[in-house]
Amino acid sequence: MPVPPKKASPEKKTASKKRLSDKQKKALRILTYIGVILLLLIPTYFAIGSYIMVKNAPVENTDTYYTSMELIGPNGTALAVSPASQESMNPEEGKIFDSFRKMLENVIYTTGVPENHTGKYQVRFQTNIGEEHYTFYFSTEKSTAYITKNDNTTWLTEDASVEYFLNSPYAYELYEQSTPPVLTTAATDVIIPTQLSWSYQTKDGTFANLAQFSVTDQVLTYPIANDIVFYFTRQPSSCHLTIWDNGSVLVDQDGVDGISLTQLTQGKLLDFEIEAFYGQTSANKYYGRAVYSFRMSVVEAASFFMNGIAAEASTTHQEIYGNYQMLCCLNVRNEQNLVITATPALKSNPIVFRRGDKVYAAIPADTVGERSLTVTYGTISSTFKLNIAEKADATDHEYADGALRGDFELALNGGWLDTHIASKGATADSDTAFKFTPGGAFGVIADNALPSIHFGDRLTITDNNEVTDRELPFELYQISGTVRALAAGTVLETGENDILGRYIIIDHGCGLYTWYCALGDIRVNLIKGHVVGKGDALGLAGRTGLGFSDSDGVLLMATWGKQAINPQYLRETPFDIS
Repeated sequence: MPVPPKKASPEKKTASKKRLSDKQKKALRILTYIGVILLLLIPTYFAIGSYIMVKNAPVENTDTYYTSMELIGPNGTALAVSPASQESMNPEEGKIFDSFRKMLENVIYTTGVPENHTGKYQVRFQTNIGEEHYTFYFSTEKSTAYITKNDNTTWLTEDASVEYFLNSPYAYELYEQSTPPVLTTAATDVIIPTQLSWSYQTKDGTFANLAQFSVTDQVLTYPIANDIVFYFTRQPSSCHLTIWDNGSVLVDQDGVDGISLTQLTQGKLLDFEIEAFYGQTSANKYYGRAVYSFRMSVVEAASFFMNGIAAEASTTHQEIYGNYQMLCCLNVRNEQNLVITATPALKSNPIVFRRGDKVYAAIPADTVGERSLTVTYGTISSTFKLNIAEKADATDHEYADGALRGDFELALNGGWLDTHIASKGATADSDTAFKFTPGGAFGVIADNALPSIHFGDRLTITDNNEVTDRELPFELYQISGTVRALAAGTVLETGENDILGRYIIIDHGCGLYTWYCALGDIRVNLIKGHVVGKGDALGLAGRTGLGFSDSDGVLLMATWGKQAINPQYLRETPFDIS
């Protein structure tokens, strides 16, 4: 027979209730502590979140708000300058203002700007408490923009406002097809149109009208010589040309090629009108129309002279290797468009510079043999014949290995000197005059000093380390004492090199430089930009770099642009560049 369970006594029930009450109280205390901690942490969470938002996005808040905006395009063009307040903006300005503001509001923090985002726009926001400056980087291939601030913080935005901006007229500098045609003359003058309309395709495939271009309502006058030639940067679909002489039509034709006129007299004025159409096709992303109404004044044609002689079929100009030819050009208005070509080709470009109303080109005689030199400006062209001979008194030098300091094999066979020369003095400053007296010549490097090795001499080093049939591009002196400047100029560089030793380079203007190498010492005050006069002391001959192993010496180079020039020739030849 089963035994029934015993009933708990009243005392045990009371103890059980007490134990249950203690557990509840303990749980309640824990929950209370957790609640207090959470309440204390909530403001901290808000503070941290607020900090992250402020750090990672320049979000406009209730305390700071934008009032106006200035937009500067990639080429520095002021594209949109909003008025002093939003209320006074026109609708288009307001939309652009809103699009850039939205880009700033919807960003994520990132690092760096990808290379494909090259469209660089500067944006200056005026706020109620001051100015904020940002740089926006766009790509027409993507609907994204990268934004940087002065502190180099970078954000990325993919907001739809990026797409809106890329399809707006303000983004025209991002599209190559937005560039309207440019018309130039044979003398390379740019003709400003009197009427121009131009439309280009944007990112979404629609066409926008270009508003930023130069037109004139005046009849401008441009010069022509005995030729009439025009060049378009974009070839039109169709074109019509009309030329008038004192009201009478001289030319009325389609296209601007093959213009035929009788011999023009100097001072004559002709009236021109060129109308060009650009049709929309599958091959381009633009269309438009340009009208050019202008006058042209007949001026004397460009002409070229070498050694004072114009180009003639019967004249051959003789020269010695290592010297140079000076070409004089008259009636050349823009020397940057002077074209000089040679057969065989020149080793480096001629140095072209202007003096008053004349343009000069210094052309090194850098190869032996016959050469034809053609000079072209617009449609005017002349060809000169040159015959460059080897130096008659060139000497063959033979030295035992160790007689000369430095690594001549590396310097000559390795082409180190040529490479080093090419890296300096490659171009001429057209605004820099010769520092030595016009009509004067170079001086001597030291009192009563003559070079032991001349420019153009050949060097052979025995003991299985041969450098043969190499014309030396320098003079090497075996002297001691003071080294002097050959002509007045400005210090371009001083330094020390494993091959050249201690050196100083003097800039004489127009791309002409002299190098004084293997010096034992350089005057302490000779730093870049210091002006020296002809005969000024530069330093002391020494035993660094290339030179003689048993005595002090100095190595001298003269370079015009990228080519070495015979220093002795520069001493003997008077300069009259005026």
